[in-house]
Amino acid sequence: MLLCAATAQAQREVQFAQYLVNPMAINPAYAGARETFHFNAVLRRQWIAGIQGLPVTPSFAMDGSVANGKIGLGLQGLNDRFNFNTAVFGTIAYHYNISETQKISVGALGGINALPVLGFANKILASAGVGVYYEDENYFGGISMPEILKQTAMYPSGLLDYQRPVFVQAGAKLFLNDDLELRPSVLLTKPEQGKIRADLNALARFKEKVTVGTSIRFGSTSYWQGIAQYDLSKNFRVGYVYSSKRVEGDSPGIPSATSGAGRGIHELVITLQPNPQQ
Repeated sequence: MLLCAATAQAQREVQFAQYLVNPMAINPAYAGARETFHFNAVLRRQWIAGIQGLPVTPSFAMDGSVANGKIGLGLQGLNDRFNFNTAVFGTIAYHYNISETQKISVGALGGINALPVLGFANKILASAGVGVYYEDENYFGGISMPEILKQTAMYPSGLLDYQRPVFVQAGAKLFLNDDLELRPSVLLTKPEQGKIRADLNALARFKEKVTVGTSIRFGSTSYWQGIAQYDLSKNFRVGYVYSSKRVEGDSPGIPSATSGAGRGIHELVITLQPNPQQ
């Protein structure tokens, strides 16, 4: 089995792909940036015609702030049923107000990944990351490395090699009129063992109720995402995300003839904000 083992490098890609609806997924410094408590739940599912029983990958993220908004706290978790990876991460960030409209934040995360080892038992691997985030009335951006530890583990489908990508993000807030806000942004990703990837993103929010957007990734694996969200109330938002390709690999339990890698993914997103700012 060791001689035939392949290398798997998709660790945490599920979370990284969700940064447009959960910025904390790629930058721990974002925890508490909105000050009010947020909770996101995501159900990630693939549908292939004629195939039943493909796994659903649930994940969640919550964050808020304490100490008059100076300290951000967050918690994230996922159960990646494509690759049998269960993970939980805690996040802390410190927010410094440069002025009334400018804020810079530094953050760190720590957690664990529980992985099956050769199909017999679970192996617990530590996870840690750091990041810096800046935001003002018109611009936002950051640099982060949400995985700084170098670890490997034998996976049922091969050797799991922790990838330690560096993310550089920059974006703008364009208030076109009283009802329409546009947020274009770019994300550059440099995996430890790979070429630079570039995401071009655009989100539009209308009357503070409807959000639509798209993201296009250019790199060794190129794909696009479409996003739609609607605020049912000030406290509750529902959304849908479609990705043209699945970034994570196949589950060892899925036969190669029904491989889903490269096929589309559907996500249902639910956001709860108990005490929104007025």
